[in-house]
Parts: sequence; C-alpha cells; structure tokens
Amino acid sequence: MDIDAINAVLGLGTLGFVLAFAYINLRQTEEQLKASRERREKRAAAAGRVVPAE
Repeated sequence: MDIDAINAVLGLGTLGFVLAFAYINLRQTEEQLKASRERREKRAAAAGRVVPAE
C-alpha cells in the first residue's frame, strides 16, 4: 500500500465516523425535542383547565 491509499482509507474512515456520529446526535436531538414538546403541550392543556380565581 502506498501513502496515497492509506490517506484515502483514513480520510474516508474519519468521514464515515463523523457522519455516523452526526446522524446519531441528530436522532437523539429529535427525540428530546419531541419529549419537550409533549411536556409543554400537557402543561398548556392543564393550565387551560384551571379556573382562575376572581
């Protein structure tokens, strides 16, 4: 193997790792946002049912 082939393999491997890590991070962020939205909607619905004291 010459140095160009080694550089290509290492470069593509690094790029693949970065893309996989970014994909996993994106999915985790989506799940956290979904859970956060659900909690916010529940709080808003609960606040709408409360009868204000006058």
